[in-house]
Amino acid sequence: MRARSRARRAKVTLGLLAAAVFGVSFAGAKAHAPGHPKGRLASLGAPRSFERAVRKIILATGQIAPPVQPPAVQTGVS
Repeated sequence: MRARSRARRAKVTLGLLAAAVFGVSFAGAKAHAPGHPKGRLASLGAPRSFERAVRKIILATGQIAPPVQPPAVQTGVS
């Protein structure tokens, strides 16, 4: 009877230890995975100061749209 009791206790202990290792590994992988954002997302747009400078330069030169290019040369169809 003592041997069965020790074996059962050993199985339970190993099972709990395995579950704990799995849980810690899962939490560590989730915290360090490169695909998961870890903080606030940053805007990918240009900084506001840069946008203001570009607008100021465009308005100062009077340019509103890019200049229109002449049409490409085409050959006649026979």
